Amino acid sequence: MKSLMVVLTAAALVIFIVLLLSSRHPRRTYLLFMLYAMPVIDLKVTPWQFGSLSLFDACSYAMLFLRYKDFLSVYKPNRYYFGGFCTLIFLLLLGSLTSSFITNSLLTILSVFPVFIYARLLMVECMQNNNFLPKMVKGLQLACLISMAFLAVQLVVGLEFRFYPELNQNTLDSNGIRYPSYFHDSQKYAQFLAMLSFLFLINYKNIQRPNLRNLVLFLSVAVAMFLTGGRSAFLGLSAGVFFLLLFAGAQYKKYIIAGCLAGGLVIAFFSQSLIMFNRKDDFNNSFDFRAAIWQEAYDIYKAHPFLGIGIGNYKDYVSKFSQDQYLILEDEIVFLDQPENGYLKILTEFGAPGFIVVFALILGAVVGAVRAWIKKQANGLVLLFIAPIISWLVSFVSLYSITDRRNLIVLVCFCSLLIYLSNRSKIVDEEPVSAYGEPV
Repeated sequence: MKSLMVVLTAAALVIFIVLLLSSRHPRRTYLLFMLYAMPVIDLKVTPWQFGSLSLFDACSYAMLFLRYKDFLSVYKPNRYYFGGFCTLIFLLLLGSLTSSFITNSLLTILSVFPVFIYARLLMVECMQNNNFLPKMVKGLQLACLISMAFLAVQLVVGLEFRFYPELNQNTLDSNGIRYPSYFHDSQKYAQFLAMLSFLFLINYKNIQRPNLRNLVLFLSVAVAMFLTGGRSAFLGLSAGVFFLLLFAGAQYKKYIIAGCLAGGLVIAFFSQSLIMFNRKDDFNNSFDFRAAIWQEAYDIYKAHPFLGIGIGNYKDYVSKFSQDQYLILEDEIVFLDQPENGYLKILTEFGAPGFIVVFALILGAVVGAVRAWIKKQANGLVLLFIAPIISWLVSFVSLYSITDRRNLIVLVCFCSLLIYLSNRSKIVDEEPVSAYGEPV
């Protein structure tokens, strides 16, 4: 099975290079390839000794060298984000150089640059091609549907049909099967579905009103998410829906209420068949376990409040300085590589200044889009891009999911598209826009 992973990684790299060399629009090819090849982009091309770079990272660095001219200018409205990127990298370098595991941390920084490479090229492509945004939406929708097709096969044949040789231990326990699709971890897959579900509500003909097809697809993704058993993702999805209920138009409110009623009926009649609502673990024990880990992680942060322990160093730091954070799996002691909380993971590794910069970049995209929507410089489409980010922010409380490049790309896409939509009128001549930002 591991040899198959190597073959898949090599084949994907070859296909990417061939497509890139033969394409008249290499930037566009790169952006869409990452979506169409979503199942394989998290596969590793370097061992952990050399930073565990993924296929996504390798392709992104190739694009940095091939399209370096795209990085030589900064649009005035985007100077805030460029400044944030430079500040974050500076803080991460300082944190790495002052950490107890300098080499590991410096190598981990190599996985940060591809995120901004993808975001930058996506915004440049959208600014130069007004028809590209709906293509990105279709690519993300396709990635979601392919994952659901993979899950459907797992429902029939079981977890013998899987993408990784070994799955996270939470996919199969006394509660039943928590289906991961082509992911390694069912919880991360649940968050992937929760974020992408909102894209199926987009109706380009009338952005204020989803049609029946939109609702059926959205509910189908929600049902698939129930099969993963991801409770944090379900809470995130609920938060995103609640956001739309508050701010979307009257037609959305009507359909959201109807959809919630339909979802409630599904839960009422089939809850015993859905592992999310049929888990037997003790909530109090689960919370106590997490609370203890969170307290220890917060104590680590208090010992390193300004520069953190260095990006990528949590597991090494715990194994040496905080050895109470471990799990026993099949008579083997495994130290935790994250404290079961995304915010604390970033806080401990980046320090407070780095933490603030990361979430200033994410929330800056949201706030800018809301401001543009209020001023009627952007239409209701931005709300369907904000809802997934809210979903992610809520589920991030108990799930550090961005180690998987697929979840990270989805988050980056939503943030980048929001930045583009909210700043488009400042970058190009003022003109009316259609439902997806295209001139009319």
